[in-house]
Amino acid sequence: MDCCSNNKSDSKAIKVEGQLCYCFNYTEEQFRSAISSGTDQKLVEEIKNKMKDPGCFCETSNPSGKCCLKDIYSFINSHSE
Repeated sequence: MDCCSNNKSDSKAIKVEGQLCYCFNYTEEQFRSAISSGTDQKLVEEIKNKMKDPGCFCETSNPSGKCCLKDIYSFINSHSE
């Protein structure tokens, strides 16, 4: 899945502790719960669908200036059993 980001890192967004997806406000806690219940991939699909419509704005909303999916997959991998 390609995102709006083109590896810019000049975002003015502020890092929010526990936030994973800045465009659509998904948190670490939501993903922890989804991992526990086996629905983490459903959340990923929700984000991907929202990236298509209405679209993401990672370059300005994510403090890294990059797409959040890499961070989300890393979080899932590090918290899955």
